[in-house]
This record gives sequence, C-alpha cells and structure tokens, in this order.
Amino acid sequence: MFSTRIQHLALVALSSVAALAFQPNAWAVTQTTGAGSAVSIIQGTATFESMSALVDNPYFEGGMAFSRTGLTFNNNGCGFAGCPSNSGFAGLSGNYMYGVGTGYFEMAATGDNAFHGLEFTVGTGFAITLQNVTWQALSDGILVDSGTVSLSPGTVIGFSDAIGFDTLRYTNVQQGFANFAPAFDSVSAQFTAPIPEPEIYAMMLAGLGVLGFVARRKKLQATAA
Repeated sequence: MFSTRIQHLALVALSSVAALAFQPNAWAVTQTTGAGSAVSIIQGTATFESMSALVDNPYFEGGMAFSRTGLTFNNNGCGFAGCPSNSGFAGLSGNYMYGVGTGYFEMAATGDNAFHGLEFTVGTGFAITLQNVTWQALSDGILVDSGTVSLSPGTVIGFSDAIGFDTLRYTNVQQGFANFAPAFDSVSAQFTAPIPEPEIYAMMLAGLGVLGFVARRKKLQATAA
C-alpha cells in the first residue's frame, strides 16, 4: 500500500507538471486595444500623480515598478503634467510618464507577482497622429514575446498571457526621428502567480525518480516471491 501511494503521488505531480508545461498558449502574449481587453479584474493601478514619478527610478505604484533606460527624466524637462499642448499627449490626464532618448520604459510586477493582464494609455512627444509602439514582454529576464503596432495617441493598449509575464518594455520608433519619445498613463494590472520553471523541472525529475524506485521495488518483490 505504501508503494501504491507513492506511485499515485508521483503520477499526480507529473500530470500537474505536464499540464503546465504543455499549455498551448504558454509564453504567447496577446496584444489588444481598448479598456478591459486584457484586464478583467483590476488589482493594481498607477496614475503618476506623485511628484516622485518625475525623478524616481524605479518609481513604485500599484504593485508595479516603473523605470527608464536611456530616456530623460522630469517629463523631458516639462515638469509635472508635462506639455499639455502637444497633440501626442491626447488622452493622457494629469501627470504621466514621458521621456526622450534612444531607450525605453520598463513596467515590472513587484514581489512574487506576474502580469496576467496589463493595460495603459499610450502617448508620444511627437506631434503625430500615429505612433509605432514597440514592446517586449519578459519573464525572469527572458524575452517571451515582442511586437510593433501603429496606434493613435490616447489609445489603450493591452497585453495578456495565461502563464504570466513579469516585465514589459515600451517605447516608440518613428521613421525619420533620431530619438524616441514614449509617454504613457493610467496603468491597470491583473496579477497572477508566476511559474518558477526550475522548480517545475525539479518536480518532474523527482517524480520520475519515485516512479523508478517503485518499479525497482516491485521487480525485487516479484523476484523474491
């Protein structure tokens, strides 16, 4: 009975691991547009109405960390609430995140969380009607998906994944411009617990080891009989 119980537990562990490892949409981030297209339950929000959002790197709000790489601070010198007359900031309200340079903004889930869904309003320092939003989704520092989409400033862009990603990099790339000028506001997040892949593989190996032990034990018992 003891060996039967061990075998049952090992099979349960292996089936659980297999179900996680072979989900058809694993690491496939779906990019959408429109409020509610990626986030069904809002668990974290960020609106950047604190003065700290202008200079802190990273800046923390709503269970998320926001950082700049290769971009200016202080809303590119505009200060709090930026430059409201710029048409590229249409749809952004109050203060927002804005920088100019050749880099990107990074939005990361804090603690042990990951993003099941992430939404925010896009903007740009360019006076244009369309911006080429470029994004990368990462999990544990590994690139899991990426893309570029042309959107009007003020559009809500969304990202979702059933497995979960913990970081999103966002910028815009416009032909004919030497620098990027990404801006964003009104972030909403839905979190999910991340899958620690090394632990999954350890569970799988342990399960296989237990099954091997049970098989050898049965063989010895059959020989002795």
